[in-house]
Amino acid sequence: MGFELRQLREAAETYTGHEAGTYGVWPTLVWERRSLSPVARLDDAVEFLGKWKALRFKGGGRAFRRICSTWLRKNLTDLQRLQGRVLYSLAPEDFQTVPKISSSFRDCGAPPTTFGKALHFFLPETVMLWDQAIVRNTYKLRPDPESFVSSQRFGWKLLHHVTRNKTVNVLRQLERDHARTVGYFEPITMILDHLAFSHKLVARAVAALGRFSQAFSDDLSQ
Repeated sequence: MGFELRQLREAAETYTGHEAGTYGVWPTLVWERRSLSPVARLDDAVEFLGKWKALRFKGGGRAFRRICSTWLRKNLTDLQRLQGRVLYSLAPEDFQTVPKISSSFRDCGAPPTTFGKALHFFLPETVMLWDQAIVRNTYKLRPDPESFVSSQRFGWKLLHHVTRNKTVNVLRQLERDHARTVGYFEPITMILDHLAFSHKLVARAVAALGRFSQAFSDDLSQ
């Protein structure tokens, strides 16, 4: 069995987590303010990560504020260059920037789930969510920046796979249809996150891309 656009739509339609309280803050804290300067969004980042259970480490929000301030000083130019870019349209060189900024986040002291969710917060159209437990249990990936970027490549490859012989407009239509269902807009990166909650659909997606080694490799050739 293959994996096509209808399976991605199925992942969006069958995901049941939108009723959780965590999703109530996503539209306002993440999506509506995404075009603001990352530096101006630090308070929102602390609130978002706290509610999304990504500050469960020593020091919590206070430590994250210090870590993120340091990280922003080092990576603001790269972050702003990616801001507003959609995952589907990323170029190979962009996948050199993603491991650079995620490794820097880790080196500044952020744990995997923290830097994974924080990068999605700052780049919601560009970066898929990363939750260490979900990624470990579903995709069998390690909790490191290299695996983080592998998951982003997987999302990129899957989007290009389901849109072969089509235009990107089919993804935009899926986003619009999904927004009508859940009551607010979620970009395709969030729909890909919903896919991770269906082991059956994930298995089909990985198989369609040539099994694990090809699905998560750094080869972006089509």
